[in-house]
Amino acid sequence: MLVLVSYWIGPAPMDLQFWPGAVVMILIATTTTSFVTNSGRSAWFVGVLLLMVYLVFAMTLYLLPPRVP
Repeated sequence: MLVLVSYWIGPAPMDLQFWPGAVVMILIATTTTSFVTNSGRSAWFVGVLLLMVYLVFAMTLYLLPPRVP
């Protein structure tokens, strides 16, 4: 929805071109979340696992930002 709205509002329209690292991160996050929520039960270390996955993603984006052409 935001991509379509960006054609009318904003200085430049948005595009849907993702760099390969972002696609891999989304795939890993989705897979991890589906494994965690598949059982229907949770514990504190499951939450820590999810936080660690997102922490690794944040550190990756901080230390290796995507190249801007």
